[in-house]
Amino acid sequence: MKVKLKKRLNLILILLLIFGIFMGLIFLLLWSEGALNSTAEAWEAIENAIIALMGEYPDKPNTVAGRIIQLFLLVFGTFAFGAIVGKVSSFFVTRALLQEEKMTNFQDHIIICNWNEKAPAIIEQLLEADKRHPRDIVIISASVIEQVNELKDQENIHFIQADPTHHATLEKFQASQAKAIILLADEESEGPDEKNALIALAIKHLEEIPGQQKDIHVIGELVKLDRHRHLKEAGVDEVVSAREYSSGIIAQSAVFRNMSLIYQQLLTYSDHSNEFYFIEPGKYPNHLYGKTFPEISKWISEESASHLENPILLIGIKRGDGEILLNPRWSYFDKLKQNDSLIVMAFHNIQKLE
Repeated sequence: MKVKLKKRLNLILILLLIFGIFMGLIFLLLWSEGALNSTAEAWEAIENAIIALMGEYPDKPNTVAGRIIQLFLLVFGTFAFGAIVGKVSSFFVTRALLQEEKMTNFQDHIIICNWNEKAPAIIEQLLEADKRHPRDIVIISASVIEQVNELKDQENIHFIQADPTHHATLEKFQASQAKAIILLADEESEGPDEKNALIALAIKHLEEIPGQQKDIHVIGELVKLDRHRHLKEAGVDEVVSAREYSSGIIAQSAVFRNMSLIYQQLLTYSDHSNEFYFIEPGKYPNHLYGKTFPEISKWISEESASHLENPILLIGIKRGDGEILLNPRWSYFDKLKQNDSLIVMAFHNIQKLE
């Protein structure tokens, strides 16, 4: 605190000294020109002094002493103006560096690589999903992102103009500490799937660094269906194709009218619609281990009766190896194991079932 006060006092003293030198030179200029007794001449001399301070060449004084003083004013003004510009530039550079330093400390965040027309809706859904426990969302795009002022105003959304295919970029923004990394199809790229494969390879490279996270979850958007294998081999954990899903929804909606509305509700986070959630091991009672699917479903229904604002419905089981079983037959699922997760439908995420 004392150091800051001392620096502030020193700055004030320097400013007072500069102001004193300036006023002294003005007085000497007026005196040398004999303008102390004439208002018009004094004002003209002051105008010339100000012009000299700005680095311009005013009218020459009538006396040799006046010309020398004006030269001092010209040199003094150049240095003073340079010092002020330097201070202002230093302030903004320091502020930018502090903001960058602040942004580089991320953990359990979500990274979105590339940008397209789907990005704003994805960000809105992520914000809605994590409304109770907000997390940072970092968008990394090589191209300039425009028309997102309403998103840029939010503190936990960070827009970074950089190349996400570079290892250094991903490492700088703690990709290894992210909850998930979303690879959107870059519409400005000639090969969006190939670019996403490069990013995935760069992410997997981070997993090989000692001390880094070994299981970075990567979701990649697929444009060409025949590139599915390439993304999987590059290290993308979940490959999502809008064409693939939309064709199934369209077909089912043709057979069962309004089926698309069901998918729309399930895929939209809001306080008034249901979504699917995982209840992982340790977040449900141990006595469910060894139970059959109907037995677990019955217990969930009874438990749901005490959650009137957030009723829960058991949909399926996620095996420890990642296999998804929805409403499984007896031949596919006999009993719940310790590393299995419950798949439920509810209005809000369930932190824990007691």
